[in-house]
Amino acid sequence: MFFGWYVVAGTFVAQMLVAGFLVYSVSLFVPLVRAEFAVSMAQVMQSMTAGTFAGMVLMPLAGVLFDRWPMRWIMSAGSGLFGLGLWAVAQSQTIGQYILFFGLTMAVGNTLVGSPACQTVLARWFTKSRGRAMGISAIGTSLGGIAIPALVVVLLESYGWRTALEILASVALLVVLPIVVATVRGRPSDVGLQAEDAGAGNASGAVETAITLGQILRNPCYWYIGIPLGLLFSAYTVGLVNIAPYAESLDVSPGAASSLIMAIAVMGFVGKLGFGVIADRVNLKLALWVVMGLALFGFLLLASQPSYPVMLTATALMGLAAGGMVPVSGSFLAPPFGLLSYGRAMGLMGPLLTLLVLPSFTVVGVLFDMSGSYQLPLLIFSGVIALGMLLLLPLRLPR
Repeated sequence: MFFGWYVVAGTFVAQMLVAGFLVYSVSLFVPLVRAEFAVSMAQVMQSMTAGTFAGMVLMPLAGVLFDRWPMRWIMSAGSGLFGLGLWAVAQSQTIGQYILFFGLTMAVGNTLVGSPACQTVLARWFTKSRGRAMGISAIGTSLGGIAIPALVVVLLESYGWRTALEILASVALLVVLPIVVATVRGRPSDVGLQAEDAGAGNASGAVETAITLGQILRNPCYWYIGIPLGLLFSAYTVGLVNIAPYAESLDVSPGAASSLIMAIAVMGFVGKLGFGVIADRVNLKLALWVVMGLALFGFLLLASQPSYPVMLTATALMGLAAGGMVPVSGSFLAPPFGLLSYGRAMGLMGPLLTLLVLPSFTVVGVLFDMSGSYQLPLLIFSGVIALGMLLLLPLRLPR
């Protein structure tokens, strides 16, 4: 079997733990941390803010490291630091220590073991199956969203939040780290192989020499890719966060509202696999338009204040779009920037996306306070997605 698929397996496991904790499980710790330190919700949430801003600073630096240092050791170090970070969070004696340790752990985990690192290493191993490889690897985040919270609930009920974090730290150090060391190789040449055969007439997008951060920023493709993706991510993020309260405002029961979130998760599996294949076979710009169109249609359906079956259809479309974002966006960076500079491009893309996503939470809150419902925010963010589709028009990817 082509060794690249072992790399896919390693990145799958890494994303399963990192995303399973940082994306899907952190909220389970919040009430217990508040009670432990007798602080407000806003103070606990400062840990997420700290992690977001630390990640913005770390991403460009990590991108340079991705292109210069062996990815095997970067991801191994990231796995080790993630485990040690979880252990440090568990030992926090004040809310200040909790915020500091959590913020650093979140930044390191997301950057050095999460999607940016995984997509960078997979881009170098695969050509004709790049989208499919990234899609399969990203399913680890979805599986982590199911398995890790279930594990965390049991650990919290049995041992409390500190011991739960220590056990997760042990999983990172004793399970994920050895798997990453055994399976991840930064480049095929590290094991005497070549990248997957692209087939006759298909170019991999690699360039002969690496380009600088400044050259990436001056390349119009950076902005034509980053801004539409950022607008799409901002809309999807606020939609996901607010879908349950919106459903309940339309007299949908809490159990039925949770089914909407489950529909997003399940269809995310389908989207990652389906668009992983699509990204390898069709024009990437067209694939992203399809992803954005699915999200737009879902938002417009939700804005119509629909019945529950229609709402379920809308969230299913959002899930398909969310799944498609990962392999499609990951495949976008190789053609314009080349594989030797893929890490730098990925590192610079992170802060741009973050800056576009961060204001969305405040905006949706203000719009809700103004109108008293979620209909206006849904319509506004439908327009945001449509704007992203228009801004994608000038993009011209090199063959």
